[in-house]
Amino acid sequence: MIESKDLDFTGRRVLVTGAAGGIGSAMAAAFAAHGGALILADFDGAAIAEQAGELGGGTVFQQYDQGDGASIAALADAVGPVDVLCNNAGIIHAGPFLEQSPDIIQRIIEVDLTGPLLVARHIGEGMVARGRGVIVNTASQLAFHGSGTRAAYAAAKAGLVQFTKSAAAEWAPHGVRVVALAPGRTLTPMTVPFLSTDAQRQEGLKHIPAGRYGNAEEMAKLALFLASDAASYVVGETLIADGGYVLL
Repeated sequence: MIESKDLDFTGRRVLVTGAAGGIGSAMAAAFAAHGGALILADFDGAAIAEQAGELGGGTVFQQYDQGDGASIAALADAVGPVDVLCNNAGIIHAGPFLEQSPDIIQRIIEVDLTGPLLVARHIGEGMVARGRGVIVNTASQLAFHGSGTRAAYAAAKAGLVQFTKSAAAEWAPHGVRVVALAPGRTLTPMTVPFLSTDAQRQEGLKHIPAGRYGNAEEMAKLALFLASDAASYVVGETLIADGGYVLL
């Protein structure tokens, strides 16, 4: 039985990257509602400041660029010790792979794979030293299913799933859990442009046995669970939340 104390993050410092919108914003709200001391980080400084103001309660924020190693190092130095890292920030670019420029491909890999690894590296170092901590990486169903128009994104997210396993094996003996959440088609500002017409939405639903798209709040609840004491024996796993998409 999951008890309320299992989901109590009072006294824990929670860093959410990509917190200015979508799943990241919902994660921030969920952890704040369960007592977490929130640190929000995002590329969009104005949006993250607004999000922090809405949450209140001493929420702090930091602007950074996940595609820049020096900016990530500065973020880690600025936020200090972290108990829970929601390693969520990412970008997506759709289109035939042969039509994507090398610069776009490189940027996707930097932000969606190298960036999360570096964030985990910097934040995880302190966790290992203190002997406690949880990292929840945001992967994607595309890490398991692939996509004809999101090749670089799918490759980056697949790499993040494998990093989750490897980091978990290395850090679990030091009291640090590393897990991942793989959202399916979720209605957020980042994904809605790909589902802007009725035809697109109906075509997408053909691949989802549950018959609907997910929402950010559902994903936030799963991240909350994965980071909580209720999931204390979950190590290195990736929870796929896609309405059954990968089953087809």
